[in-house]
Amino acid sequence: MDFVRQVVNSNSLTSVLNLPPSFHDVQVEVIVLPLTVASSFSGSVDNKKPVKHSAFGRLKDYANPSLIPEEKGAWEKATAEKYALH
Repeated sequence: MDFVRQVVNSNSLTSVLNLPPSFHDVQVEVIVLPLTVASSFSGSVDNKKPVKHSAFGRLKDYANPSLIPEEKGAWEKATAEKYALH
């Protein structure tokens, strides 16, 4: 597979990509690979609307509904148990 790899100043990419502020005016490495239909790429091809990633709800499969009422005050209880004078 052919590809292009080049180090450029990030300012030259601002018309093509939405870069975070930490990427402004620094040297970056750009790697260009052809996108094929069989590719496992699942991101957005439209660079004008950034994809928002969130961890909210990712662990819901591991939630134990019977323990939810005990969550309130759990930190205080654990801290008291750990640091209480015996």
